[in-house]
Amino acid sequence: MRALRAVADPARLRLLRLCSDQATSVSELAAATADSEPNVSRQLKQLALAGLLRRLRRGQRVEYLPVAESGFARDLLGLLLQRLDPDDPALREARARLRAIEVAARNPALLRAASHEWLQSGRLGRTLRVAIEGDLMRDLAGARVLARTQHRELLESFSSSDAQLTLRARDKHELALLKAWSQDQPAGLDVRANSELRQQERFDVVIDMPLTGEIKDSSQLASLLSRARNHLSDDGILWCAIAYDLLEQTGSAPSMAPPTRVRALLQEAGFDCHSLIPVEAEGRHLLVFRARARARRAAAVAPALSVSASGV
Repeated sequence: MRALRAVADPARLRLLRLCSDQATSVSELAAATADSEPNVSRQLKQLALAGLLRRLRRGQRVEYLPVAESGFARDLLGLLLQRLDPDDPALREARARLRAIEVAARNPALLRAASHEWLQSGRLGRTLRVAIEGDLMRDLAGARVLARTQHRELLESFSSSDAQLTLRARDKHELALLKAWSQDQPAGLDVRANSELRQQERFDVVIDMPLTGEIKDSSQLASLLSRARNHLSDDGILWCAIAYDLLEQTGSAPSMAPPTRVRALLQEAGFDCHSLIPVEAEGRHLLVFRARARARRAAAVAPALSVSASGV
C-alpha cells in the first residue's frame, strides 16, 4: 500500500521515471523539475521508503536509482513506467534539462539538440499564437521586451518582430538551452539569467508564460506579477498565461471565478486588466491575460486619496 500511495502524485511518478532513465542526484532533479531541493528530497525519500528507489553514494555524490531486487515493488515499477506518457510536457522538459546538465556548454552540437527537445512545438503553442498574435505584435513593435516561454511558436513570433528582445532564463541550464537556440536567430537577441537583470532595468513589454507545473498556487502567481511589475515601465504591458485549474483552487476567496480572481490579483499588483483570453489545446486549459501597469506614483497616491474621500 505504501508503494501505491507513493506513486499517486504525478510529480513523484515523473521523478521515478527520471531516476529510471539514469542515476540522478537531488540537485540535478531539482534543476530539471524547477522545484526546490528540499521538496525533491522529500519526494525521493517517500519513493525510497516505498521500496521503489534506492540510494547509492559515489564519494560526495548521492544518486537515486530504481530498486534492484525482484519483487512486488520492482514489478509495480515496471507497470508504472509502461503507463507513463513519454510525451508528457513536464517529463519532456525535465529530460531535456537533465540532458543539458550532462552536456553543459562543452559540446555545442549536443546542447543545440537538447534545446530543440526542451522547446515545445505543438497544437498548444500554435493555438496560443493564433489567439494573441494580433494584439501581441502591435505591442512588440519597436518595444523593449523581456520574455520567457517554452513555446517555440511564440519565440519565433517574438524574434520575427522589430522588438529589442531579451529572453529571461530562470537558471543556468535554461540559459544554456536558450543561448543554443538563439544562435540560429537574428542578431541582437539577448539571453540573460534572472541574476543578470539589473534591478532598475525597465521594459515596455514583459511576457511571462510559466513552464508546466512551475506556478503551483496563487501566492506564486502574485510573486510573478510583482516581479513583472518591477521590470515594467509605467504604462508597460504584461502578457501572461496561467492554468485554469490553478485559478480554481480554493483559498481566501473560494467563490471567485477564475477571471475575477485574475483581475483581483492584477489590481493588487498595480495592473489594469485589459483582456482575458481562454485557450484550450492538448488537454490544457489556460487563461491568457494582457494588463497595463499603472504609473507608480498614481498607484501610491490612490489609496491615500480613497482614505481622504471616505473621511469626508
